[in-house]
Amino acid sequence: MKHIDWDIFNSDEEVFAYLKKLPRYRNTPLKSAFWRAVFLLKVIWSRATGNDKPVFVVLVTNNRCNLNCRYCYGSYGERSKIEDYSTKELVQIIDRLKALGTGLLTLHGGESLLRKDIGEICNYAKLKGCYASLNTNGYLVPKKIEEIKCLDNICLSLDGREENNDKNRGMGCYKKVMEAMDIIRKYRRPCVISATLTKDTVDDMEYLADLALKNNCRLQYSILYNVDKMEGKYPEMVMTDQETRNVTQEIVELKKKGYPIYYSENVLTAAVNWPARYDERMFFTEKDTHFTKDNGFIPCYHGKLKYQIDADGRVITCWAQDDPAAPNVKELGVEGAIKKCHDTNKCRYCAFLANNEHNALLGLSFRTIIDLVCIHIADAFKIKDGRKL
Repeated sequence: MKHIDWDIFNSDEEVFAYLKKLPRYRNTPLKSAFWRAVFLLKVIWSRATGNDKPVFVVLVTNNRCNLNCRYCYGSYGERSKIEDYSTKELVQIIDRLKALGTGLLTLHGGESLLRKDIGEICNYAKLKGCYASLNTNGYLVPKKIEEIKCLDNICLSLDGREENNDKNRGMGCYKKVMEAMDIIRKYRRPCVISATLTKDTVDDMEYLADLALKNNCRLQYSILYNVDKMEGKYPEMVMTDQETRNVTQEIVELKKKGYPIYYSENVLTAAVNWPARYDERMFFTEKDTHFTKDNGFIPCYHGKLKYQIDADGRVITCWAQDDPAAPNVKELGVEGAIKKCHDTNKCRYCAFLANNEHNALLGLSFRTIIDLVCIHIADAFKIKDGRKL
């Protein structure tokens, strides 16, 4: 796609009108598989040359959210007063990321589907040549599916059984996710269920695995990033160290049984064997010299090959390192903020499942690459799981 000088447009309305005139990206299994392969090649090239690039970026498109989940790491349900990116700012960020080498772009919220321009943003990201996915709570998927069907993957947040999920995410949330899942399946788009682990859903691991299997979805589990905050605000939600290990071991067993768990076994095993207490220490920095890769850790590539750009402009390595004073793209530009995040990053290892799955991939773990290649082929070509229901 040719370079566009966005400064020639006098208003956001003009930018939006221009985006609406662009060709609609029509995704196909072959196209999706191609861009997945391009991303992997970018990772291999960056690792082989030792040239750190933001090949994987999570871009938070807006501060607003129509939910106020109790455990939200970004407190997006309470950030409505923070001004969101304009359409022009978002496409300029995507342009800069693409120029810097980004191959995989995840659009995140807040709730991204609240943006009136989200369909044009998704389409533009695809036209720019990114493997693009979206994280959503599902409420607006039925209304906006035509706008986001160009994406390679749609991730729905769902924590467990209806009563347990809705306790933390809001009454009626479960039903909304089920509606969204039905629509996504109808449009034959790859879908992932993302479950946040809390004490309320500690007994729902197999339930979620069965649900994912029956709906031909992938499933990923996430450990709370902000345990320290939750212990002071909602201590009844926080799992104990032993509960966390037990749940993770259960996920390992579900993976072995053939359920569509997104994580590789080496990632899950590393979490089970985490050497510190989960309720005390969930990551190690360069100062922790007595802990090394020999402990079975997966080296961190966040802040090297993966970054997160928040809706307020801050560039952070991950939500566990949610520094209020992090470098900001609105002050330093995209390249400057990413460089400063890279240069000041001190994190080396962590216990977070989602982080380590990406770390293993970015570190070119053979086992993880094989697992993900199989997953991506199955997702891209809509191959159903072979287990009998």
